[in-house]
Parts: sequence; C-alpha cells; structure tokens
Amino acid sequence: MSNTTPPLHIVHGVLTLDVGGLERIVTDLARTGVTRGHRVSVICVEQPGQLAAEVEATGANVISLGKPPGRLRAFEKLAADTLARIKPDVIHTHAVGAAWYLGSGAKALGVPILHTEHIDNVQKASGLLAKFKTRLHWFYTGRTVGLFCGVSDDITKSARRWGNVPAAKLETVLNGIDTDRYLCREFRDEVRESLGIPKGAVVIGTVGRLNEVKRQDLLLQSVAAMRHDGIDLRVLLVGDGPEREPLTRLAERLGIQARVHFAGYQSAPERFLAAMDLFALTSRMEGLPLAMLEAWASGLPVVSSAVGGIPAVVIDGKNGLLFPSGGESALTASLSKLLTDHDLAERVAIAGQSTVRENYSLTRMAENYEQRYRRLIGGTSRDSSPA
Repeated sequence: MSNTTPPLHIVHGVLTLDVGGLERIVTDLARTGVTRGHRVSVICVEQPGQLAAEVEATGANVISLGKPPGRLRAFEKLAADTLARIKPDVIHTHAVGAAWYLGSGAKALGVPILHTEHIDNVQKASGLLAKFKTRLHWFYTGRTVGLFCGVSDDITKSARRWGNVPAAKLETVLNGIDTDRYLCREFRDEVRESLGIPKGAVVIGTVGRLNEVKRQDLLLQSVAAMRHDGIDLRVLLVGDGPEREPLTRLAERLGIQARVHFAGYQSAPERFLAAMDLFALTSRMEGLPLAMLEAWASGLPVVSSAVGGIPAVVIDGKNGLLFPSGGESALTASLSKLLTDHDLAERVAIAGQSTVRENYSLTRMAENYEQRYRRLIGGTSRDSSPA
C-alpha cells in the first residue's frame, strides 16, 4: 500500500466462521488486510465458529451478534449499534443474511457494502419455490449493496438473469489462495504414516466438507469399480460433515473400507495434499472451489466435475480432466487415464500449477477487492445510500 492510499477499516460480514470455503476466504482476506496495514473486523451475525480463533490470530477483531435461527429484526438494531460503535469505512458481506442484518445500519452511517456470492444459490435451491425465494433474496440484496460480486462468471450471470441484481452492480472477482503455502511435499511420508497408508500406495484424494453436494460417494464407487492391476490404490477424504457415516457404510458395502482413509477436518490441508498422488473433485455444484486451486498449487493432477465456474478454469486435457456431473463411469475413466498415463498426469499437473500461480493468487484477489472498496468509498458520501 502506497503512502498516498490511507488504511481502511474493513468489516467482513458472515453468518458464522465455521469451516468452509467461504469462511477460509474471509480468513485469508482478514490476514492479508492486516498485513496491508488495514484495520479488519469480522462480524458474525450468528456464532463465531471454528475459524474465529484463527481469524483473531491474524490481528483482526471478531464480533459475534449471537443471533439464533430465524429472521429476528431486533438483531438489525444490534448490528446497527455495532457498526456505529466500530465505524467501518466499508463492509464486505459474504452471505445474504449478513447483508440484510448489516444493511440498515450501513445505510444510516453512509457506509458502502460490497457483497460476494460464493456459489450459485439459485441452482443449489431445490424446487421452483425455493429458486424463486433465492432470486428474491438476491433481488433485495442487490438493492442493499453497492457492488454484488460473484467468484465466477456463472454466478454473476445467474444473478443478472431476469434482473435479479442490477447489471451495473455486478462484477466477477475470482477466488485466490496463498500459493506458496502448498509447496510442502516434505509432509508426505509423515501424513501417510499417521493414516496407515503405505509409502508405495497410490492415493486419490479430495478435500471438502462431507455433505451431499460434494458427492464423495461417486469417488468411492469409481475406485471400487477400477481395475487395480497390482496397484495399492487408496482414497483419502479430508474433511468432516453429515455424510461421514453414510460414506463409511458405503465403503463397507463396496468392500473397500480398508482402502478408504478419513482424515477429518484439517486446518492445514496442504499437509494432506502432499500425501496425495491425484486429486478428484466430484461436486454437483461449485463456484470457483478453493480445494481445486489448492490441489493445483500442490502440484497434483486434477479430475473435476464440469460444474459451476470450473469449466471456465479447467481446460480438459490441458490443466486437468473434466467429467459430467454425476457421471460415475466418466469419472472412473478419467481417474484410470491419469493413473496409467504418467506423462499426461505430469503435463496436467504442471499446467495446473502454472494456472493457479498466474491467475489465482491471494494477493491478486485481495488487491481486486481493495480496488473495489476504494471505488465504493470514493463514490459514496457519508450521508448517502450505498446503493
């Protein structure tokens, strides 16, 4: 930050700092903001969550409003009072609920809001009524905030459709990661030993919350269907969630329970990526997934479902392999291809690592957001609406 650009007080608004891609983005933005000389606060509308201590360790301040489930207008006043007390320059929300609760207080203070959508929640919604409600949520959020950003173009296009969000407020800001953090292959043997994975085994792994949308069941089914030809093939699932028990039972039914390793949630996923030989992303829905960027940064060949913003980033056969969402046989074929064609695996791994280092760094993401913060502040007076 140059001497001519004064530091800001940036508030990130979330529902909670529980474990997830959105929350890890907020953690990284908090860390980077403090490093760049800004004052950073994170307001958790509901509960602090598991990552709150990590955020506070960056030097940022974490504030919890403690709202229970349900729309409770009393907490809008609490949010407004909190904003009036801490006096931010800009608010960056990461959930429509956070934008709603912080919106009236921000408007009263003349503080602009930048909102980020991390997944296409319209697509995620099940049924016409749920999709309509999500579009309505976006409609109201789009009229509360100064900028509405998607982490991938498909999210931005979805928000623009049918005028959900005014086109003039829509922009795409791509996710980014600290790429240097993932150059740590020295943990490979240590992690494998801790999980009971032999040194010579071939490990297909994934990182993500164990829930239905991530479709880790596809990976287990594909591995069970693959011919091993003397390969000690293992699966490493890093993450936790409601699908852990169903996935454990599935591995047992498929007869591969001895070859499936559950690592649980890990605050340092780079250590576990180092233990893998190949990365598989099997989600039926994504924006621009951090897990894929982290796998690339770790030098792993990637197989991914062609969903959300992924096809705009993964060039099939060049920096990864794509398969249609839910396509178990196509996933099996892609995994088998990389396991048998070592030259292809090396080429896509190198290309993937170049892709993430050139286009998806944490520094670039933080700078892109800061440019937008300053643009909003410059175009918004203290006695005007942020919209």
